Amino acid sequence: MLNRTQVAALVFRRLALIGQELAKPELVQADEQTRLFGQASQLDSIGLVTLIADLEQDLREATGQSVQLVNEKALSRLTSPFRRVGLLIDYITELLNKPA
Repeated sequence: MLNRTQVAALVFRRLALIGQELAKPELVQADEQTRLFGQASQLDSIGLVTLIADLEQDLREATGQSVQLVNEKALSRLTSPFRRVGLLIDYITELLNKPA
């Protein structure tokens, strides 16, 4: 499985690609505090859905397994894993390393 550093690299690479495509330098230079949705976010709802779908594909390619990021567990959390980059990295790492 991927460790947190590897997951972070995938997430930041994908954000940089989306940021270049949308001409949003804040996404190209994202850090763990970068907001993914809400008032201060550089992503609209379509952008967030695109990020999630692209990350699922990236994770499939990196791990050889299908990973569903949006699920009941994600949606039922008190703090959404999609709020900030760091939370998303933690959530993906947790999903990838949970016991089968």
